[in-house]
Amino acid sequence: MPKASQLSNEEMSKILHLKLFGKTIKKISKLLNRSKSIYHILTRKTPYEPKPCSGRTQATDIHSDRWIQRMASGQKMSVREITRASRLQISKSTVHRRIIESGYMIHAKMPRRLPLSKLHISKRLQWARNHMSYGDK
Repeated sequence: MPKASQLSNEEMSKILHLKLFGKTIKKISKLLNRSKSIYHILTRKTPYEPKPCSGRTQATDIHSDRWIQRMASGQKMSVREITRASRLQISKSTVHRRIIESGYMIHAKMPRRLPLSKLHISKRLQWARNHMSYGDK
């Protein structure tokens, strides 16, 4: 975010007109109640534009945000599946953040593993009975 207040187009045109009429930078700054840094506007060769805000740009744009939300709600894909299917290199936390930002979905943590089938449960119990000793009484 810029530190100083930005000059409006109206103020810039006033500065340029006053300079054309032969006013000094000191007088211009007093008339407009601005600092003497208006000198930079007068000496600049390119048109005046404020510097862009600092900070890292987002990894995704509006279209990819919508795509992520569509995959999560319509296709019922998990965060990991969306991350892998994405054409961008984005993290799972970014995908999760975009889903939460949509505000349309109720979020619940997905189970990490599928529940065991009845066959697998019986096989595990059988193995445990054969290999575990509970002590001889």
